[in-house]
Amino acid sequence: MLDHSKILVCYEVSSQRVSLGEIFGTHGSSLSDLWRSTPTDLMPISGLVYRMSLIGDDGRMIADKAISITSVDRLLLDA
Repeated sequence: MLDHSKILVCYEVSSQRVSLGEIFGTHGSSLSDLWRSTPTDLMPISGLVYRMSLIGDDGRMIADKAISITSVDRLLLDA
């Protein structure tokens, strides 16, 4: 089983990424459940893409997906 240290939320324009925030796992919470329950945004708005990256304990990206601004707000305000 993979250990997950954090979820990184950012936006991407062209090939540049700007971090908006990080979500760290706490005792009893599962970052992989949060990852799976967040819907993927299939139609990003004109060049601006919000992304959610699952980062492992070793600092490497395990998974990455586009998400909506609504999901960004929910993730960062509830974290």
